Amino acid sequence: MRRILITGSNRGIGLELVERYLQQPDTFIFATCRQPADATDLTILAAQYPDHVKVVQLDVTNQPSIDQALQSISREVDGLEMLVNNAGVLPGGVAGYEKSSATLGYLQADAIENIFRVNTVAPMMIAQAFSDLLRKGTNARLINVTSDAGSIAMTQTGYHYGYKASKAALNMITRCLAGDFRADGVIVISIHPGWIQTDMGGPNATRTPAETTPSIIKVIDGLTINDTGTFLNWDGSQVPW
Repeated sequence: MRRILITGSNRGIGLELVERYLQQPDTFIFATCRQPADATDLTILAAQYPDHVKVVQLDVTNQPSIDQALQSISREVDGLEMLVNNAGVLPGGVAGYEKSSATLGYLQADAIENIFRVNTVAPMMIAQAFSDLLRKGTNARLINVTSDAGSIAMTQTGYHYGYKASKAALNMITRCLAGDFRADGVIVISIHPGWIQTDMGGPNATRTPAETTPSIIKVIDGLTINDTGTFLNWDGSQVPW
C-alpha cells in the first residue's frame, strides 16, 4: 500500500493530486486542509473512496494542529511513502496581489511574515513532524511545491517580494532536508508546477490543474535518489537556483 499525505488538498493542485493518485492501485491518501467542513469537492471524493482517502484537519501554521494530525495519521499507518507540501499562499493572487507584501514602498513586515509562515516555516515544521513516518516508508519521497518565482538566477524584476523570498527560502529548506534524509533513502525535491489556473495563479494562467498534474505525477513517480535535492519543473526539466 502506497501511503500519501498531501497538504492543501481542498482545491487547485492539491485536490487534483488527490484525484489522480486515487486512480492508482493500492494507494491510500491522507488529504489535509484547514477547514474540512468547507472542502465540498474533497468531501465528495472521500465519500466515493472511503477505503482510499481520509480527510484530516490541518492548519499548517499551527503547531498543535500539526501535532494532532500526526497523532491521527500515526494511528492509521506506521509509515508514509510520500509527503507533498502543497499548501501555499500568494495574497491576492498573481493579478490582484496585495501591495503590503509585494510592492516596494508599500511593504509591511507582518504581511510578509504571514507569507513566510505558510510558504516556508510550515513545510519545514511538517517535514520535521512526519520525518519518522517518512523514514519508515518504502522508497519515500518528500515533495515541496515551490515556484520558479523563487529562483534567484531567474529573477530580473521587483514586486512579489514576500512570495518570491518565501519560495527561495523553501528551496533552501529542500536542500537542507535532502541532506538530512539522504542516509535514510528519502528523496526530497522542490517542484515548480507551472503557471496554473487556480485561485493563486488566476484565470489567465497558461494551464489548468488537470492539464499539469499528470506531468507532475510522472516526474514524482520517476524520481530516484540521484534526484534528491534538485529543483525541477512540472515537465522534469531543471530550474536554476
